[in-house]
Amino acid sequence: MDDKAKPSPILLAHNERVARETLARDLTNQGYSVRASASFDTLWNWIRAGEGDLVLIDVDIADPARNGFELLKQIRQTYPSLPVLVLSAENTVLTSLLAARFGASDYFPKPFSFEQLHASIKQALRETQSKQQHPKAHPNLPLIGSSAAMQGVYRRIAQAAQSNLPLLVTGETGTGKNLVAKVIHDYGNYSSAEFTVLHFPQSDEEFNARIAKSVALTGVGTLVLDEISTLSPYQHDRLISLLSGLVDQEHALRLITTTRKPYSEASGVQGISHELMYRLNTLHIDLPPLRDRQGDCIELAQAFLAEFGKGRKTLSRNAEQSLSGRAWPGNVRELRNMLQRAILMARSGRIGRENFEDFPQGNTATEPGLDAAFEQALLVFFDDGESSTMPVKLYLHVLAALERPFLKRVMAMTDGNQLKAATRLGINRNTLRKKLVQYGLHSQK
Repeated sequence: MDDKAKPSPILLAHNERVARETLARDLTNQGYSVRASASFDTLWNWIRAGEGDLVLIDVDIADPARNGFELLKQIRQTYPSLPVLVLSAENTVLTSLLAARFGASDYFPKPFSFEQLHASIKQALRETQSKQQHPKAHPNLPLIGSSAAMQGVYRRIAQAAQSNLPLLVTGETGTGKNLVAKVIHDYGNYSSAEFTVLHFPQSDEEFNARIAKSVALTGVGTLVLDEISTLSPYQHDRLISLLSGLVDQEHALRLITTTRKPYSEASGVQGISHELMYRLNTLHIDLPPLRDRQGDCIELAQAFLAEFGKGRKTLSRNAEQSLSGRAWPGNVRELRNMLQRAILMARSGRIGRENFEDFPQGNTATEPGLDAAFEQALLVFFDDGESSTMPVKLYLHVLAALERPFLKRVMAMTDGNQLKAATRLGINRNTLRKKLVQYGLHSQK
């Protein structure tokens, strides 16, 4: 190895004891630090603890719970920057294709040349080091969790990835809706095609400019309509017209729609007509809030510790109890924010309850004040993994996101009476009327 000062730790899972010990010895002689096992579960625990810079998986290991390619996919989704090399005695094109499809850095059929394997390891580690020098500002939320709720989500994601039928993804802010869309695109039939996201709310002018350049007009790739419930009346009608003309191209276009608004079979999504909903919702995935994912909170926290803390930080028991007792209004994204800050603030390798004291408790028994609620919402918004694609007119974007639901609520409180609503708001009735038209709320009397 070129770097003798700090050996790169390698995690190895191999089904044959003699071959495993020989490979571990040869890698150690090259200056690496090696942990080897014949168990996928042991390997996964090491990975979650952040103990390896590179993983070698022998997919021939007999494991009744999962196969090697399932583990490879899980690693790639949870730790996308961790290089994984696949070993297998099945020297077939299918094995090679599966290894590439699920994100392996390289594939070696048995028997393999150790020199070639070593060269691939050095290359993978160099590429990882280069990426770490230019890290992404907003890493994705991980799609992990052992709860029954998430197991159902995983199955529906796998089913959706095999079809190009329109998909509606619902869930509270911070549950990972855009990540689900990206995973389905990456593992779908047109993963090499364009992936385009249209974030709403946005002005009609901006909408026209973006839609003209989107994959919707070519009929190839994936088009994500993010937060569909904030469409203006014009955008709503334009989408119906656009999608009606794409029926013949449905085999090539994957349309994914997201919203934080709840969906029901009877009423659909509030603010979206049935005519548009029929075109958006052939398949449906609802992401559960973190508070309903019993046991996943600590598993997610451990994943964030491995990602941000490089395995150098651990959670104390009282810290785990503190995390488990929260309501998590910002869901997984809020948990990520908290762990990032706790890692930075902790003075030792042990993160305790005291490292979370600066965060609001989010107790279901008490509601935060209005300022705190807005602050939390903005924290989640600005830390979104897609924030790099935010509109240029950010001020208007945020105001629209706040003003529309606010006016909608006030109109409901006054039974749709504009005069009463204007009086309660302390604004001119004509001003209110213009805003109701702007946000598509003018149907109220």
